[in-house]
Parts: sequence; structure tokens; C-alpha cells
Amino acid sequence: MYELIQTDPRHEEVVTVLDEPIYKRTFDEWGLGFIVIKDDGGKQIISSDLTFDNQLYKLGLDNLKRVDETRASMIIDAFAKGRWREPYTILSDELYEDLPQEAVPEFSNGESLGLYPVNFAFQPIVNPISKLVTSAEALLRGPNNESPATILSQYSGIDLYRFDLESKQYALQIAADMGLPCRVSVNLLPMSLIMIPDAVDFLLDKIESLGLFSEQIIVEITEEEAITNHDAFHGAVTRLRAAGIKVAIDDFGAGFAGLSLLAEFQPDKLKIDRKLIQGIQTNGPKQAIVRAVIECCYSLGISVIAEGVEDAAEVNWLLEAGVSKFQGFYFARPSFNGFPQINW
Repeated sequence: MYELIQTDPRHEEVVTVLDEPIYKRTFDEWGLGFIVIKDDGGKQIISSDLTFDNQLYKLGLDNLKRVDETRASMIIDAFAKGRWREPYTILSDELYEDLPQEAVPEFSNGESLGLYPVNFAFQPIVNPISKLVTSAEALLRGPNNESPATILSQYSGIDLYRFDLESKQYALQIAADMGLPCRVSVNLLPMSLIMIPDAVDFLLDKIESLGLFSEQIIVEITEEEAITNHDAFHGAVTRLRAAGIKVAIDDFGAGFAGLSLLAEFQPDKLKIDRKLIQGIQTNGPKQAIVRAVIECCYSLGISVIAEGVEDAAEVNWLLEAGVSKFQGFYFARPSFNGFPQINW
């Protein structure tokens, strides 16, 4: 029946709030009836089935207590009261925080600058309201556009962390060669900042030698790797910030650290993982989680970015919920050693 409702054009914005079996032992032999919610919050059962009330009594459900305690009834109650639909809005003047004075200029064809010792694909993070590029993320690629996982799998132990760190000099080099006037985001494993003692100095030296400014750089820390030395990591993050480099948590919601990482290090930016973003316009649990993340980050002064947006409906829902910065195929695909055209 639900599938028919979803495909019926008379119904708009159908949202799934719960998708799990209702166990027979909970609703067994109830029969058909109506539950009337009174103005004072009380409930009255009306049924044409003479055995209906008796069945409720036998099940200990004469006052619907057990029904009220099920996830299904709690979620339906929250949805009916509008808890799922209340938009969390940010004041309009807050939508323009931390933006550059000008947008990234349009590139005529997005052609690659050619091969480098280590290659990167650049994907913009955009504010569609003001039509500005707020930053461009440098995504590690092989010479034939191989994925980061393919490249990193060739290294282990300290060699992995050294390559992870040292490869970023080429991300900065490519950005400088393109003359990007926006911020540049580079990804680092958290342990790279811990296992390489001079990691922060290395980044700062490369930034200066390329004629860039530390204020232009964002270091994205992936949440997927556990942090074994919080004191050392906190010290490295503090040094990055002291130099003017902003710090972001990447793929939030996909890793191990979760809210503890958010509470301990309070990044400048937080990127919500694509798994929470995709299909959010029809997924009630995702909506509840993302609204909570947005409200939490806004209270902490953290800028929220939605990753992996591929559909206009996702963008529209997220805009209404208070997100103003987006990254994903809907706006632009990554461009190998270059910068892509943007679909505004």
C-alpha cells in the first residue's frame, strides 16, 4: 500500500519515517477499530467488533500503554505533532559568513594542467544562494584518475602517513598554478599529524614557498580513522589554527569518532557524509539526524557543508533546513588537475 501511495501523483513529499516489521505479538488479533484522540490527550477506542475490547484487555492494552511505548507509535506521534517538519532556519545574514569577496572565475574548458608527481581532482564547495565558491577540495588521484583508496593501499605504517602528508604539497602546487582565489581544502589522516613530528611545519613551509597564505587553506580531518593520541592531535590542530589554517571534519557520520570528535575539537567546518544526505528529502530518520547536527553546529559556530548532493530535491530540503554550502555532482564533478564548470 505504501508503494502505491508513493507513486500516486495526488500525494506530494511522501517521507518514510520508519521501515521495520511490526511484530505479530504486539498487534495480534486486534481486529479493525478506530482510536479517537480527545482534546485533553485522552484516548477512546471505538469498534464494531464485540471481541475487540476483550482482546485489548487480555493483552494488557486496555489503556494503549504498550502501544505508546513502541518505536512506531512514538515516531508517528512526533511526526503528527510536526517535529519532523519544523525547519531549522538560519538568519539570512549568517548565510554569507566566511565567503570570499569574489567567486572563482569560470574556466573555459576545465582542461587538466597535465600530470604532476602526485595528482589531484578539484571539486568546488558552493553557496547556491549567493552563487559563490567558498572553497575547492583537492581529492587525491592516480595518474590515470585512480581513487584515493587505490593509491593509499600501496602504503602502510609510517610510510602511509608520510605519503599522506607530503602528497599535499602537490595539491597546493596545482591550486597555485590554477590561481584559485578561493580557499583550498586538503585531506589528512588524523594520525599523519601525530606520527610525523614536523607535519604542521611542513605544511606551513610549502604554503609560504608557493606564495599562498595560510588563511586560504583548510585541513580536512577524516573521521573514519581512530585517533590514538588525543593530546598530540589537539596540539597539532591548535598549531594549525594559530597559523590561520581552518580545520574541518570530513565525512561526519561515517566514522568512529562521531560526536566525541566534534565536542573535543570543535572544528571550523563540518561536512556531513553523503550517506546521510542522499535521498534525505524522503527519509525521516536522516532528516531528524541532520536537523540535530545543523542545530548543534550552529550553536557551536561551526559551518555545515552537505557532501554528495546529486539531486535538486536534496538541495531544496537542505536549504530549508539551514544548510547553505554544498559539494556534489549536482553542482560539479571533480576535475582532474583542473577546475570544473559549475551548474548553478
